Amino acid sequence: MGKLERKEAKLEREATSKEAAKQKAQKDAEDSYWQSHGENDKSKAAKKREEEDRKRAETAAKKAEAKRLADLELEELGKAKAKAEKAGMQKVTHYQLQQQREFEDRVRADEQAEREMASRRELSAEQYARQVETENINRAVEAVDARGVDAALKVLSVKEEDSDKHPEKRMKAAWKAYEERMLPDLKQDKPGLKMSQYKEMLWKSWQKAPDNPLNQQQVVTSPK
Repeated sequence: MGKLERKEAKLEREATSKEAAKQKAQKDAEDSYWQSHGENDKSKAAKKREEEDRKRAETAAKKAEAKRLADLELEELGKAKAKAEKAGMQKVTHYQLQQQREFEDRVRADEQAEREMASRRELSAEQYARQVETENINRAVEAVDARGVDAALKVLSVKEEDSDKHPEKRMKAAWKAYEERMLPDLKQDKPGLKMSQYKEMLWKSWQKAPDNPLNQQQVVTSPK
């Protein structure tokens, strides 16, 4: 290869190198331009949009949280109200039950008292007989005390010495005889009554019966 050819090849290489350097410089310039202008502006716009999206999302999240808290508060208030109403109903129910129990206790107490009083009133036949006999004896003794032993004995027309000493025995015997004679007829006339009722009826009729020594006394002592 001659000098001319070598020189042309060198010039060609230099031209190629310059062109490559030029293209590289141009590319670097373009990259720098887009980096400082186009791409940065695009990045700022994107960032602005992202910021706005973030703010909207944050606002929506705050609203959602506020709504959630409001709903939760309403729910808690509803539960508290329901609990208070339930407690009030239970309180009323407990009060009513207590009142009912007290009423039932009073009723049972009254019934028990009535049963006890009825039991005291409804004496057995034997008890009533003893009671009537005691009353008769007491009345006889009172009559004897009022008129004197001698006057009472004369009125009763006592003939036996033992009877003279114990006029109450004749009174008791007269009552028992009257009771035994009249009780069967009374039961037949008025069936189904209690013995105490029969005794009371007999005692009332005994007050006016001729068999009653006191009535005999009145007959004897009445003026002629």
